[in-house]
Order: sequence, then structure tokens, then C-alpha cells
Amino acid sequence: MLATKVARFVVDHGRVTEEGGRLRTFQRRRLDEPDVDLHALAEPSGVKGEELGAQALDAIGRLFQQDKLSLTGGLQRALAGTHQTLQEWNRRSLPRDQVSIGVTAAMVKDNLVFLAQAGPGLVYVRRGGVLVRHEPLPEAAASLGEGELSPSLRRFELADGDLVIAASTSLQTILDDETLAALLSRQTEEAMPELYLLTRDLPNFALFAISCHESEPEPPPSAPDGEGPRRGELDRPPEYLERRVPQREGFTTPAAAPSQGSVPLPQRPGLGETGAPQEPDPPPARTLASPPPIDISRPVVRLRGEQTGPRNDYARTTGPPRRLRVNFADWRLIQIGGAIVVILLIAAFVPSLLREGRSERIAELLDGAQLQFAAAQQQQDPAQRRFLLQETRRLATEALRIDDLNLTANQLHEQSTALLAEMDAIFDLGPLTTLVTLSSALTGEVSVLDASVHGGRAYLLDAGGARVIAVPLDGAPLEVIYEEGGLYGEAQAKAPAFFTWQGADDSGRLLVLDAERKLFEIRPGSAPAPLALRRSASWASVAGIAAFDDNLYVLDPEANQVHRYLPAAEGYDSEPDVLLAGQIELEDAIGLAVDGDIYVALSNGTVRRFQNGVDASFGLGGIDTPIEAANDIEAVVAAEELYIADSAAKRVVVAGRDGAFRRQLVSSAFTDLRAIAIDAAASQLYVVIGDELLTAPIVR
Repeated sequence: MLATKVARFVVDHGRVTEEGGRLRTFQRRRLDEPDVDLHALAEPSGVKGEELGAQALDAIGRLFQQDKLSLTGGLQRALAGTHQTLQEWNRRSLPRDQVSIGVTAAMVKDNLVFLAQAGPGLVYVRRGGVLVRHEPLPEAAASLGEGELSPSLRRFELADGDLVIAASTSLQTILDDETLAALLSRQTEEAMPELYLLTRDLPNFALFAISCHESEPEPPPSAPDGEGPRRGELDRPPEYLERRVPQREGFTTPAAAPSQGSVPLPQRPGLGETGAPQEPDPPPARTLASPPPIDISRPVVRLRGEQTGPRNDYARTTGPPRRLRVNFADWRLIQIGGAIVVILLIAAFVPSLLREGRSERIAELLDGAQLQFAAAQQQQDPAQRRFLLQETRRLATEALRIDDLNLTANQLHEQSTALLAEMDAIFDLGPLTTLVTLSSALTGEVSVLDASVHGGRAYLLDAGGARVIAVPLDGAPLEVIYEEGGLYGEAQAKAPAFFTWQGADDSGRLLVLDAERKLFEIRPGSAPAPLALRRSASWASVAGIAAFDDNLYVLDPEANQVHRYLPAAEGYDSEPDVLLAGQIELEDAIGLAVDGDIYVALSNGTVRRFQNGVDASFGLGGIDTPIEAANDIEAVVAAEELYIADSAAKRVVVAGRDGAFRRQLVSSAFTDLRAIAIDAAASQLYVVIGDELLTAPIVR
């Protein structure tokens, strides 16, 4: 009869266990179907892949065990349900937090193995001594959480010596297929320790192996009476019954064996059975024979014969049996008795204590979760409210690990998760509209550093081509309106370094600061013209300019200052003011925005707000993940909002002018986010991705 064995292990940062976050086993036991074991292995990817991979395996196992229909149908529905959950997570998450889980699952029923594959994973099958790698079918290449799920399902009927092995893809970094085949040519008991020794230094790894072998036959039943000896009986006398027993002088061997309990009588010398004289027999040859075995089932009494000589052993057959004597002072008996008492106490009380301990722990966790949830409902500070909701979810999750069917824990988990998703305020812009691809429309290198949208045009500062480009939003051809080497008025232009829009959309102008700190104005339909700018050489550095209420603001990181120029008759030919007071560190400043208050973006994602020159708070309270790498900042005065481009997290964060987090805009197109611009009147967002200008409606 064929039987299967399953060997498995998980390596989790040097810790080796039978099961873990990447490998789980689930048993499905029902009266109306054969026993089935499900072994599921995860291949997660993404920042939170390990955590969500473990939860995905738990969900697959739970759904498989609960399903009422066929085994293969139950497995496919479990995979589909978990896939939908992960897709919903990804839809609500930032791109950097999105995950995908490759799954290899094997259902084992006697010597039948049903193998399901979705996404990356390693599977090898050895049949007839030949090892073959089984890749997922092309339509099953998508992992759980991404694309259309269509897992491949295969059926293997294993024979003696066959093997199915599934492992994490990191196995390929250690062994090639040829070496693995040579290793698996051994017995499974020898190959598995070798695989463990080779993979134990990997940070994360999982493997299970299903082997098939002939099971040992059961012993035959006992023969009935009359058909032969019963189990434990002898079919011939024991050897010692056939041995010759030494005779004492003066005795002869009886003709027949005496009856049980009788003793042979001595014969008079010279007489036969009839009493007639008889020639004496020659003395028998002396032989050495071992005494018959003693029946140890009865007490043995040693008797001394009349003659001096060795003691003979006789089984005692008369008299009452000896009583069992127990020495209660024997310390060994005391230890044995104590151990028995402890075992009985454990058997009697520990299960109930464990149940009580689990119940008390669940009650404690739920009490804590309810208190945190109630406090979160009353909390006005967004950051503190997020913390309380996260604690609620954490405590509810711990309770569900003990009892996954607890109704209160499930409700608290769902409610806190929903409120956290609401606080995340993630809005997916979906597909964006491409307005222009600069590399196709222009010659030379293109590297856009800044963008601004006003008066029906998008203005782009191209540092690669040392020029400023105007892109009409009505689809007309773009044009270069400023470039290095151009002679504007009496000033020869250098490469544009920064620009900003000053004034109203229909009557304002674009101010351009070049590499030599000369200032130019560009009005729609007109050529650039130089403007006066006093004492620009006094700046220690420059990292951005901004305009508000006709004033010009210059960011000077090395001086930890912002300079303000009031308008003069000729440009900004006025003495600059320094606006920031106190000890302020702005060395990592990369951008500037002004709406009455001054906002300075730092490269590490921090935004500094200055009100009347004094440092004010801009905490983005309530945001799920702080900004990692700000590379552009834009103030929308009418909406009292700031838009901050976070290139590392591939998102645009929107905050109130007081620093309160409002929402975050994401899109799969935000792969190389360079610059942003806002058309407040049209409620339209413009982004530069690589060398493309794209747009999408602003979502609120």
C-alpha cells in the first residue's frame, strides 16, 4: 500500500521552524470526504510582503477549511478570495506599500497530489528517478494581489520513490538544477538535512517535500483453533525438553514421563517391573545438560538436598504466593509517586487553566482595544487619533490570533481599519493624459526641473537644454521662449536656474533667474526682457525664488535666510529684507513657496513654515507615512493648500496652510516624478514624469 510523507522547514532570519510566515499546513477533516492536508508556500514581494504573506497564507487555509464544495474548487476559491483582499489593499495603499504574493499550494490525499501555482515559485517533481521542474503556466504568471489571477492546477498520482518538492526561489542562488537533482537522488531523510545546511544562512526561505513509499504490511491475524499454533504458542517442544537429564546413581529413567506433580520412585537393584531378577544395565554415559529454564512467573524457592553439593532450583508450586513488599521509605518510589501526582494534576487542571488563560487574554486584549477605540472617537488631534486607531487594530489582531472567530475582535478590527483608510485619504488619479513628450518634440538633452501653469500655458524649466519652454494647453505646438546665449535687451542670457510666476493669470509675468543671478521677465507673446535686481551678489547661495503680492522672495540656504525684494520703478532695484529670525537650519532646502507665510521644503521631506519670520509648526498630523523626499512645493492661495511632490513615495501630498494633512494623490504613472504645477481655476494637476507633461483632474 502506498503512503506519503511530508518534510518541511522554514528559515526566518536564522531561526528554523517547521512552519512560519512563508509556509503553513492546514488539515481538512470531514466525515463525508477523505482526509486532506494543504501545504501552502508564499513568495512575497514588497516592503510589507513578509507580513502580508503570512496573513495571506492564513486566509487561504481558513477559506479552504470552511469551503463546502470540492477540494480543488475550494482551493481555487480560497486563492481567489485572498487575491481580491490583496488587490483591495493595494488599491488603498501607496505604491511603495503595495505587495504581491506568489503561492505554491499542494493538496495531499493518500498518494494523490493536487498542485496549484500562482506567480513565482520553485516546484520539482521526481518520477521514475527523473527530476523535472514545473513552471507555472503562462496565464498563471500573475501573483496574488496583481493582475488577473488564473492559477495553474496539476494532478500527480505518485508511485513508490516519487517526490514533489516546492521551495522559495532563493534556492536558485545556491543550487543549480543539476546539483539539486544529484542531491535529491538520495533518500529524502538524507537530502533534507543537506538542503537545510545549504539554506540556513538565507534571511528567509521555506521548503516542503512530499515523498511516496510503500507502507509496511500489517501482521497477519491469529490462526483459529485446529489450523495451527496460536500466536505465542510453540509448534514443537522447547529445546530443553529434548535434552537428557543426568541420573543420580541408583535411579533409572522411567519408561514414561510422570504425571504433573509426581516424583519417580526408585527401583530396587536387580529387579525389573515384575520383580524378577535381571542383569544390571551398564551405567549410562555421563552427559552434561543444562537444567530446564525456571518458570519466572512463579516465586522460586531454593532447597538444599541431603547431600552436600550445588543448590538446585525448583519452582514453588505449593503454599500461598508471596506478598508484594513495598518500602515506602525508598526515595525512588517517592519520586515516581510524585511524578504520577504531577501528571494527574496537569491532566486534570492544565487544559481548563489554558482555556481560562486564553479567555482572560482575549478579554484583556478586547478591553484594551475598546478603550483605544473610544478614545480615538473623541480625539481631535489627527496624529494622536491615528495612533489610537492603530493600537485598536493591533490589539484586535492579537485577539484574532487566539480566536479568529471572535465577533467583537473582528468588528473592532474592521472598524479601525476602515477609519484608518479614511484617514489615509489616498486618491488614485487613474490614467493620466499626456500633453507632450519633450524628447519627441525637441532636440538635445531634456531635464525638466520646474513647472508652472498660467494663462492657458504650461511653462517648463529645462536644465538639460538650458531653456524655458512654453506648452499651450489647447494643443498648439510648443515653443522655446528663453534659452542660454540669447540676447534679451542689452543682457546676454545664461542658463535658467529658477523661475516663478508673478501676478494674475491673464496679466502676470514669468520671472526667470539665470546662472549669473540676472533677472528676466517674460510676458505672454513678448520676448524676454531684463529686470533690475539689487545686491544679488550678496546672497550666500540660491535654491529657489517665489513671488507673492508683487514681492520677490529668494531662498538662501547657506545663509539660512529668505530675502524679500519689494517692487521698484525698475524691476526690483530695492534693498532686500531678511525675513527669518532666530537660529534656523536650512542647509538642505530645495524649494520655496509663499502665500503670506513662507514654506521651505527640505530634501529629507520636512517642510518648514515661517509666520512673520518665526518658525511655526507644519507637522502633517494624521499622515500615514511621512514625506521621504520632497522635490517640489506649490502653494495654491485660493484653496489655502500646499502641494508637495514626494518622489520617493511616488505621490503628491496635499496639506492645509496650517500644516494639517488633507489627502494624497497617487497614480501608477508617478514613476519619475520631477515637478508639479496647479491650475487652481481649472482644478487641474500637471506633473512632469521624466520628459513627459501629463495632467489629471484634482480629486478632493
